Amino acid sequence: MHAEGTQPTLESVLTEEVRCTEGLLSCLGAERSALTARDMDALQNTTREKLDLTRQLEQLELQREALITQLGFGTELESLQRCFRSQPQSTILLNLWQQVLSNIDACQNDNLTNGGILESGRQHVEQALCILRGQPGSPTTYKPSGNNTAADLGQRELGKV
Repeated sequence: MHAEGTQPTLESVLTEEVRCTEGLLSCLGAERSALTARDMDALQNTTREKLDLTRQLEQLELQREALITQLGFGTELESLQRCFRSQPQSTILLNLWQQVLSNIDACQNDNLTNGGILESGRQHVEQALCILRGQPGSPTTYKPSGNNTAADLGQRELGKV
């Protein structure tokens, strides 16, 4: 049921997942810096890098799942840990897996932080546009038709005669 010689491959996939998630963490930090500095070139580069790393992680996940399935285990969390414990290098595998999970958790937190920065910037731009249009600076709400309430106020845009 458990093929000999598969552990190094499983170890190498997990090692690569750790490397990739660490790269993603670094990329999210660079993205946060680009967002706060409003550096659009850097933001574009980090977005591209983030997408590449995410694709790599997806491929590594597929490789890991295939290896684990070949060993006769399921891919749910409990089965993964059982699989890792059954291997000769179980301590290494379990430590690598914990690092992957920890990095993914940190990535999710960093991504939420970056999303908050983006949302804050979007709100500031929206408020500035409302001021320029002569509309109240309240948040825009949308009707079922898709029109926003600020656009339906009938007020003149600033600078129009």
